[in-house]
Amino acid sequence: MNMTGCSRIESIGTYLPDEVITSEDLMDEIQSEKRFGIPNTWLRKLTGIRARRFAGHDANPSDLAIEAGRSALERCNMDPADIGMVIYCGIDRDWVEPATSHRIQRELGCKNAACLDVTNACHGFTNGMSVGDAMIATGAAENVLVVTGEVPSHVVRDCIKDINDNPTMENFRSKVGGLTTGDAGGAVILQRASNKSGVKTYRFASQGRYAELCFYKFDGAGKRQGQMLMEKISAAALHMHRALITETYRELQWQPKDIDFLICHQAGRKPHQRFAEMAEVDIAKAPITYEDLGNLTSASIPVTLDLAGSKEGDRILILGTGSGLSVSQIGLVL
Repeated sequence: MNMTGCSRIESIGTYLPDEVITSEDLMDEIQSEKRFGIPNTWLRKLTGIRARRFAGHDANPSDLAIEAGRSALERCNMDPADIGMVIYCGIDRDWVEPATSHRIQRELGCKNAACLDVTNACHGFTNGMSVGDAMIATGAAENVLVVTGEVPSHVVRDCIKDINDNPTMENFRSKVGGLTTGDAGGAVILQRASNKSGVKTYRFASQGRYAELCFYKFDGAGKRQGQMLMEKISAAALHMHRALITETYRELQWQPKDIDFLICHQAGRKPHQRFAEMAEVDIAKAPITYEDLGNLTSASIPVTLDLAGSKEGDRILILGTGSGLSVSQIGLVL
């Protein structure tokens, strides 16, 4: 699926919880050296992830999304009543119904906004941006708040318990990918594109045959179950991105050297480096967040974009990835 963009990013907001949890902390919790002969430095050395942030045990996804949305509104001095739509894009939601975006709307004072949830694993935020763009293109909304809040620390704790309850090497390998994630909130406010700035193109692809590589679900007793096969996911995602990149550059009429910032979904060091190589963009132009924040799931794109230090007029290529598998390539001028 391809779209010509009609919107621009007016503002970005981020929220990061205060508590810092190291990779060594998590490996110690599963007694990796005693049980598996794996030193507690293994996860950090393998992925490049030194630490991540955890919200409180009682934190809801909307709590982090609200803080990120508030930051985005304050940065551009926008009246919340001027937001025409709130799109929430997190993996987890506060409840099965109603849409989590309703609580975000209420708490932020976006009283005139329609509410909608869009979920697609780590890929949800780029999907949410495309939905917001389409609403602006049709005239349904002038200002769209696309927002996510992720609390995968809840899943991390379940993974640790599962490994401790069933300390086999096979179970460790299927669950250890879940220990790479961190909590965060991210948001952008979209408005109609100008002559100088805006999204130029959206390109999406999905391959459901990879759905079993990364999933989490609930069994009949309500217990979370899942796995994250990191190497296989990264290889498949890289293959899917490689199939799109030539046409993406052609549509943008850009060369790799024209890119000011490459914003990738970040699951760790190797995938990040391989994505930059695939796009033929200098790794120095691909800001790193995984080292100290981990895999931020659907918040990865907005948080990295916010922390990149980009400025008006910069050319940005976004590479989105999520289990399923789904990938996207978005070219925009800030």
